[in-house]
Amino acid sequence: MDNEEGRFNFAIGAIIENSEGEILLIKRSPDNSPGNIWDVVGGGIQQFENPFDALTREIREETGIEEFEIIKMLGVFHNYEIDGFQERIWVTYWCKTNESSVRLSHEHVEYCWAKPEKALEISSHKDITINIIRFIEEKQKLGYSIG
Repeated sequence: MDNEEGRFNFAIGAIIENSEGEILLIKRSPDNSPGNIWDVVGGGIQQFENPFDALTREIREETGIEEFEIIKMLGVFHNYEIDGFQERIWVTYWCKTNESSVRLSHEHVEYCWAKPEKALEISSHKDITINIIRFIEEKQKLGYSIG
């Protein structure tokens, strides 16, 4: 057995929905591993940071969106990267905003607002796809239309 230790941390994610029923996808820069994939907003929770403060920080840092409302927790997800020796627990939230303009951080190169079905077509990462599916399921459970 290898004695090399990896890293374990907690992270926060957000499926951000606008007033048109579209969700925000942001494309990771090539040097932001895993690079060149469409992602949702999110990142690590710093030591001693309140998870809701982390959510607000990540949304503001990655998108410039200042005003949003947390609708519901979508789920807790476990992610393990073998090559990076990194294990992470993600908590993802459904958030709504009336803001439509986005100011990307250096971590991302492009963004788009997409209807949930289109977002599923765009997504190429299994964890992002799982989050989008969970969002669609929760909206349907609450009686909201997806299209």
